This record gives sequence, C-alpha cells and structure tokens, in this order.
Amino acid sequence: MTAPQPGLVARLGGPTGVAAIATAVLILFGIGAVIVPALFDGADRPSAAAAAAEPAPAGAPAGAEPTETASSAAPPSAAATSARPTPTVTASFNAGYEDRVVQLVNSERRKARCEALRMHPQLRAAARSHSADMLAHDFTRSEGSDGSSPEDRAGKAGYRGFAGELVAKGGDAGDVVKSWLRDKSDREILLDCATRSIGVGAAMRGRTPYWTVDTGRA
Repeated sequence: MTAPQPGLVARLGGPTGVAAIATAVLILFGIGAVIVPALFDGADRPSAAAAAAEPAPAGAPAGAEPTETASSAAPPSAAATSARPTPTVTASFNAGYEDRVVQLVNSERRKARCEALRMHPQLRAAARSHSADMLAHDFTRSEGSDGSSPEDRAGKAGYRGFAGELVAKGGDAGDVVKSWLRDKSDREILLDCATRSIGVGAAMRGRTPYWTVDTGRA
C-alpha cells in the first residue's frame, strides 16, 4: 500500500511555502480584476473619440445656435393697402314718383295759364344722373361731385335749350312740389311759361328719394 503524498504546503516547506502560495493567489486575483473590467469597458462603453465622431442631428448644426431668418415676403405697404377700388353705388329710380311730380307741376302751370310740360327723355337722363350722383356722395346741390353744372349734364345727355334745375332730398312727390312752390326762385322755374320740357330723377336710398328736376325750352 502506497503511503499518501505530502501536501503542497509540506512540499513548499512550512510557513515560507504558505506565504508564497498566498502571494501567488493575490497576484492571480489582482491580474483578473484588472483584465475583467478592461474587457467589459472595451465591449460595452464607447470611447470618447467615438462619441465625438457621431453626426449631429439633422437640422441643428453641431456647435451652432438656431437663428431666426426674415421672411422673404415683405408686409404690404400703406400705398398698396390704400389702392383698393372705391365701391360704386348703383341707384334705383322711382318712376312713379317722377311721373307724379310732372302731373303736380302741370296742374300748377294750368293755374298760371302756362303750357303743360312734357317729360323729355334726354332731360330725364340728365336729371337721373345727377340724382344718382347726389345719392352716391350724399349731398344736395346743383353742382355735381365732378364739378359739372346742370347745363353741362343736359348737354352731355344730348339736350339743347336747358332752362333751370331744382334739387331736394326726402319726401314724396306732393311734399317736394309744395316745398318748391313755396320758394320764390324755385316757383319761377316751375311756372316759367317759356319752358316746354321737363326731366325728373328720383334716385332711391331705401325709402328716401334724391330729387332732381330739369326744365328746358326745346
């Protein structure tokens, strides 16, 4: 029967051998501790150089702050805003009012032994154009908004022989004829026996008429 072999400590020679073994173990574990973290660091952690080499996100250049840029479309100027076209006013006329004025005027002319006036299409066109002008610009006078005179408008409508003009705002046919007859100068125009033709315009804004009466000798 073979005798058991002496142990490692016995072969290394007592306490000195134990110290040598302990030193070897410490050295072995120390090297492992250094090697293992190094292996994990190399596998899982990107190096500083690799991180620095990553591209910057699109649309934001690396190292640059975002800046505001002016739009290429400039705001509209005051001149461009004020260049809007002026709205036009389309007038409607009350032919019944216009014809009634002629009837009432002729009734008064018969009392004055004057010939009855007939509605003249060209004088009526001149009267209506001025009534529409007064409605559009909200005024009551014989001078037009363009500086035209009653005779200018009659001539433009093709009428020769203009005599006089009356204007007013509001009231019906009876009201406006009574108002004109109370005024001496207006009455003389309506009851002038030398006149033969009349044109009446009643441009309506709602229920309010803008009146023009033109008389002529032709």
